[in-house]
Amino acid sequence: MEYQETKKTKLAFKSNKRKASSGSDKPKRKSKSSLHRSKPIVDSTPSRTWVPINSESDLSGPLVFYHSDTTIHTLSLSSLDSSSLIAFYPQPSATIDEVEPSRVEQVFVGRVSVPGNNDINARRSFKSCRGLYVSAGQDGSVECGAAAIGALEMWTPVLVQDCEQKGAVALKMCLPGSDDVRYLSIAAHDPNEPGTHVEANAHATSIGPRQTFIVKHQANRSLQT
Repeated sequence: MEYQETKKTKLAFKSNKRKASSGSDKPKRKSKSSLHRSKPIVDSTPSRTWVPINSESDLSGPLVFYHSDTTIHTLSLSSLDSSSLIAFYPQPSATIDEVEPSRVEQVFVGRVSVPGNNDINARRSFKSCRGLYVSAGQDGSVECGAAAIGALEMWTPVLVQDCEQKGAVALKMCLPGSDDVRYLSIAAHDPNEPGTHVEANAHATSIGPRQTFIVKHQANRSLQT
């Protein structure tokens, strides 16, 4: 799936571009009677391009992962083209309701790698804009440098039901060759202390606040399903 940056704060995917309308583009002349009609009421509520997921089936396609605390952090690749570093970058002026991706390094395309029962317990991979996959290491490290999908690139999403925010998800990794389970985590940090980024790891063995993420997908996908 291809996508492109259209503005500094908005991303649009090529497959979602509006088709050119048929017919003449010349402006039509308004009749005198129409000029005196009252203007229609316009909804001033800003439309959202990205919205929280509602179910596991929403985890296919372009996704953005946020950690919501005093400061919003976005899971993102490093801006360096050759780097496989993946970390959580702060967006201090954003709120979880309004935040949207501002660059393609923040968007990951989810797909089912091992099907589950009606998408429940399905194992999924997450592909970056550079064509590489988010993976966990046996040592609990997390990076985005895998060129192919293997056991360490397949995550099982867990919907966090007791979270007050919509779209709350934890990502579980079953380490191959053992019964060990690890969860994607944002490293311990002071949410009130500004910084460049916070490490992503897979050290946690249970779900807590640092393993719970708000996942957003494109709003128009909700309308199509």
